[in-house]
Amino acid sequence: MDQQEILNRTSIINVKNKLGLEEIYSKKDIIYVKCPFCSSQNGTMRLNISNNSYICKKCEARGYSIGLYAKNRYISNKEAYLNLISKEADISNNLTTSTITHIKKNSEELDIVYQSFLEKLSLSSDHIMKLLKYGFTIEEIESIGFRTIPTQEEQKIEICRELINEGIDLSGTPGFFKDKKFRWNFKSHKGIFIPIIENCKIISLRIHLDTMYSIDTSDIWFSSSQENEGAKISNNIMILFPKENRLQLINNNQEKKDIIIASEMILAYKIACAYKKNIVIRSSKCNIKK
Repeated sequence: MDQQEILNRTSIINVKNKLGLEEIYSKKDIIYVKCPFCSSQNGTMRLNISNNSYICKKCEARGYSIGLYAKNRYISNKEAYLNLISKEADISNNLTTSTITHIKKNSEELDIVYQSFLEKLSLSSDHIMKLLKYGFTIEEIESIGFRTIPTQEEQKIEICRELINEGIDLSGTPGFFKDKKFRWNFKSHKGIFIPIIENCKIISLRIHLDTMYSIDTSDIWFSSSQENEGAKISNNIMILFPKENRLQLINNNQEKKDIIIASEMILAYKIACAYKKNIVIRSSKCNIKK
């Protein structure tokens, strides 16, 4: 028996099929099944075919393919391994949902979508207070166009429905995708949308998270590259440069610099606001459409 056949026989897909776990839906490397431990009727157990792992978001059972087989057959991991490799592999995946990705729209088209999208959102009082603490004024907050990100599924689906009814095409727009019921939806996290502007057009949205994923991750991109009919975002930056009087920054090497490149957009806007008489964002200062 060659190495590939051993991998097939010990794979999470083969274990799923051998145990008869019912698939709910699948997406790229992830298969969602009914959990055999907590008897959930929804697809609460997530099988990752890239690393042969499983985890149930309801009962928190977790582990790897051989362990999953062993627990369900009430045998040891060694017995499970010997049992699996003694039989032909079944790596069929009956309910695989093909993930279609779209080429990203051009900047003019993205601007139309994002402008219309942000018009339907508001900024919560908590987020206004947070931005004020960051040093922004009310006028700057309104001018930049920060928005609170909706997280309720029905509200998100309704917003997408309204956009479509207005003639907005959401395909090819990073952040938007079709869910398992083939409804347009968008990725959401608890936080603030930050519009990223280039040549007076909103070309992308950055998300400033309410709670950091890790000590180094407070901001992420509004993207849907891993979702059905989603689109990948580019890693946009903001370039700030002097206007009128020369602004000079000194780095550790004491070299004079007059250009700032910022990838964290809250910081970019804070710099732009702090030096608004001496500095401009690479694109002209543009207010979000009212």
